[in-house]
Amino acid sequence: MNNGRDPYQNDGREPFRLDISFDYDQNAMEFNSVLEDMPSHRGEVYFSNRYAAPQPVPQSKKKTRKRRSGGVITMLLVMALAVSSVLSYIGITFLQDVFALRGEYSHREAEFSLDAGHSTNEIIDILASNGLIRQRALHKLYMGFTFYIRNQNVKDPRLPEYLPGKYTVSTQLGLEEMLNHFKSKPKSAETVHLLFPEGFTVKQIMEKLSTNRVSSADSLKRVMLNSQYDYPILRDTNVPGRYYRYEGYLFPDTYEFFVNDNVNSVFQRFFENFEKKWAEYGFKKQADEIGMTMDQVVILASIIQKEAANNDEMTLISRILHNRLDRPGIYPLLECDATRDYVNNNIATEMDAHSADFYGGIFNTYRAAGLPVGPICNPGIAAIDAALNPSTKAEHKDLYYFQHDKTGKIYTAKTKAEHNAHTTAIVIAGLRQ
Repeated sequence: MNNGRDPYQNDGREPFRLDISFDYDQNAMEFNSVLEDMPSHRGEVYFSNRYAAPQPVPQSKKKTRKRRSGGVITMLLVMALAVSSVLSYIGITFLQDVFALRGEYSHREAEFSLDAGHSTNEIIDILASNGLIRQRALHKLYMGFTFYIRNQNVKDPRLPEYLPGKYTVSTQLGLEEMLNHFKSKPKSAETVHLLFPEGFTVKQIMEKLSTNRVSSADSLKRVMLNSQYDYPILRDTNVPGRYYRYEGYLFPDTYEFFVNDNVNSVFQRFFENFEKKWAEYGFKKQADEIGMTMDQVVILASIIQKEAANNDEMTLISRILHNRLDRPGIYPLLECDATRDYVNNNIATEMDAHSADFYGGIFNTYRAAGLPVGPICNPGIAAIDAALNPSTKAEHKDLYYFQHDKTGKIYTAKTKAEHNAHTTAIVIAGLRQ
């Protein structure tokens, strides 16, 4: 009870006072992060639900070591994979060069000249600098090892010798085939004499050379399809579509070859003989006089060679073919069976039907207008002479058709009706080929 007194009335005694204050000076560092946005007044209390950020717990040295060792292992695996990839690339490209496995997508040709006295390693450097091989160091080791193996039982073996000259080489040849392309004639004393008749095709010639151990069939074909030779007579032969580029220019004759002869040297002898005969018989002048190129003469001569039953018929058949060529508007096609047979027997056997059909369209004169794209065999002197000098007999002047029965007898005609009548008579007589 207060008996009516005001408890807060001053009765003369000093009232009791309680002063509570907080000094932030000592704790400013500790609470600064909590109170930094709030007014700092003495005597006031502020509460906050904010907690101090947790202090990071230091990782153990054991975990750090594990992470470091894992990174080292990963780096080593990456390095091993990189080294393996590089070694694989080197090995693959080396084998591609040695065995000519590059494929069409990376086909390349290069033309260059060789001087006398080059060593095998120098030739490899030349091939590499022309982009024909890669991994030259491995190739040098490989050829050195190969030479050692082949001559380990030979006293004082002779180093390979290479022929100087201008060459065109393709990546479709393997390393050793490229080197053989430049080698000089072998020193072997064993030789063979071979007769190649008029009308033999490149395919037949290569088969005969292979059978008689002059060179392997594979090497002959590779060089025939991919190499170029610097002879004036061959300048017109680089025509798209020719399967065997040098068909027609392997002059039929008797030749002497070494057993295991150099392929390049073998073909050169054929070309040199052709060049010699062409000049000896004055064929260039005669071709110029009738407005034909050497290649056109050889193509026409190859057809005459295959179509004629004997040499006596050659000028007659030449006249008929010239007559048709002179009137392309009326006789656009030569219609010679030999051109169709050439594709079927010499080209189609090397490829699929679709590709063979392409060659049929440019060689088969039942489909291709005028002369075919290239020769169909290697003609002899008589056929070349007949191509340049067709018959001038009056009775042959207007002939445009011919055919043979199976005995070899020839039937000529001026009109298609007359030609068809001969065909009917041959069939009735049972003499159709």
